Amino acid sequence: MQKIANILLIENSTAGNPPKSFEGQHVKITHKNDTVIQSLEGHVSKGRHPSNVLWLGGRANDFNGITNVKITAIDGNVLLDGELNTFYGRPTDIDEGVEFFVLISDS
Repeated sequence: MQKIANILLIENSTAGNPPKSFEGQHVKITHKNDTVIQSLEGHVSKGRHPSNVLWLGGRANDFNGITNVKITAIDGNVLLDGELNTFYGRPTDIDEGVEFFVLISDS
């Protein structure tokens, strides 16, 4: 989904740095469904997948020191709130902006 949204980049550290806020940004968010597998014994395992975000106009260096990302719609509804996931790769500059991954917690 492509939206105009507000992006909050949060540094979870003891440095006390305030979050970086970017309002009225164009983002494309792609969610991937969880993987759910049942074993022969009947145990169910669930694997979560990170959401892929393309921030049009953003830059990879905006993510220096960032651990968490919150993206809200202009009306305040939360579109995405989770940890910056670097397992799939660090935020990467591309022609249109920056691509990054966010893993939403189970809680």
